[in-house]
Amino acid sequence: MAEYRDHYEAIRAAGANLVAVSVDAPEKSEAVRKQLRLPFPILSDTERRVVQEWGIYNPKEKGGIAKPAVFILASDRTVRFDSVDDVSDRVPAADVVSMLQERRETMPTGRKRLVPSPATFLRAIRNALHLGARQPRAQT
Repeated sequence: MAEYRDHYEAIRAAGANLVAVSVDAPEKSEAVRKQLRLPFPILSDTERRVVQEWGIYNPKEKGGIAKPAVFILASDRTVRFDSVDDVSDRVPAADVVSMLQERRETMPTGRKRLVPSPATFLRAIRNALHLGARQPRAQT
């Protein structure tokens, strides 16, 4: 999400808006938004309805979370572009900005390989300890 933070002004200048969706409670999402200094909102989908309907639900991790994904919607709310990614390979935010600026309908399928630095890895551990780790929900 930090990469999208860094490209937020260019996304807005291209006439688009940006939101994130998380399965975390609103308080946790807001804490993450503030910690990462994100200028866009994080919407909470605690019942996991949206992530399941959009096909980005990962039930195997942390009791069920959203997969990293990018959806670009047209003004009539149809999906113009979608990319369901994984933790280590994602569509670069700069490519999304280029697509928006050039009003292209498609984007190259190249992915950016994300390799966390030791500092990022330690920050993730600290965040998990500070914000808590979600336990899997019991199946009823």
